[in-house]
Amino acid sequence: MSDQLISVEVFCTHQGVEASFVHALCERGLIRLTVLDHGAFVETSLLPHIEKLARMHYDMDIDLAGIEAISHLLERMQRLQEEVVALRDRLGLYESPDLAS
Repeated sequence: MSDQLISVEVFCTHQGVEASFVHALCERGLIRLTVLDHGAFVETSLLPHIEKLARMHYDMDIDLAGIEAISHLLERMQRLQEEVVALRDRLGLYESPDLAS
């Protein structure tokens, strides 16, 4: 494993989040959990994402279905933004001043 792991229980205690919420996120495919003999763990690189999902749920009162829909839309928007940047870079090659002369 290239990433460090943190126990779901430790994360939930520090963030004030229910463990059942984190497990529900995993069941819906929104996060990945690593299950070992001594419990469930999450990669530390996923913590900001899980915190964002928890804020949607606890602060904005969005249910799991809404969080799932929002997450998919945000992922799609991110991919489209990356595609726009790539296309802009390709277009810039054709619009460079060296080619215009």
